[in-house]
Amino acid sequence: MKPTLSHDTVTGCSVHNLRIRRALFILCVAVSALPARAGLWEAVCRVESNGNPLAVGDGGRAAGIAQIWAITVKDVNRFAGTKFTLNDRFSVEKSKTIFQLYTEHYGKGRSDQFKARIWNGGPTGNTKKSTIAYWNKIKKHL
Repeated sequence: MKPTLSHDTVTGCSVHNLRIRRALFILCVAVSALPARAGLWEAVCRVESNGNPLAVGDGGRAAGIAQIWAITVKDVNRFAGTKFTLNDRFSVEKSKTIFQLYTEHYGKGRSDQFKARIWNGGPTGNTKKSTIAYWNKIKKHL
């Protein structure tokens, strides 16, 4: 049965924009369907945005469910020959593809720890001490 969006679905919410209400409803349905033991993608989404595809962070430099930076979009487009835009960071499906392309390009065949640390710290993130704390957050959700 496909869930439907009604005013009662977002009771108490001061958000009146229908697009935002729909996105929040879809997000709630998606998050509630996540397994108790999540994979790396799901763990990254929880740590980065708590599952919010409309999140903006790092002073406006990171956006979407996985908090993707513009440089990451540009890099993926360069090596994968794709044409993602900055607005694509607000699409869960496109964000997941960007994440998969990036982590497989720089971490093919490597561990979740390696991939999480490069996601957080760039192509050499696995060597940065600053990404250890990030990995510790991620593994709590795996």
